[in-house]
Amino acid sequence: MRALDLDDTSGCPLGVRCESCGIEAEGLAVVTAAMGSLGVACLTMCPTCAGSGTPPNVAVATAVRLVAQHCGHLGITFDDMAEALDGGGERR
Repeated sequence: MRALDLDDTSGCPLGVRCESCGIEAEGLAVVTAAMGSLGVACLTMCPTCAGSGTPPNVAVATAVRLVAQHCGHLGITFDDMAEALDGGGERR
């Protein structure tokens, strides 16, 4: 399998509000966050929330959906992400 950069957000859309605190602010950016053992998700976050280093507290079903969406943005499957994480997939 090719090396995957699971933190690549070049194909991820920027939302209109922070997915952690919900504010619509200047400086929103797409960042990645580990969702426990489920995988890596992309999230639109404000500078304050992104700088906290803590992903939003979400239900497991929401975390699964977020990881699945990021897999779609990367053009991979859940299995590809799991393999990359087990094999040392590139993380910043």
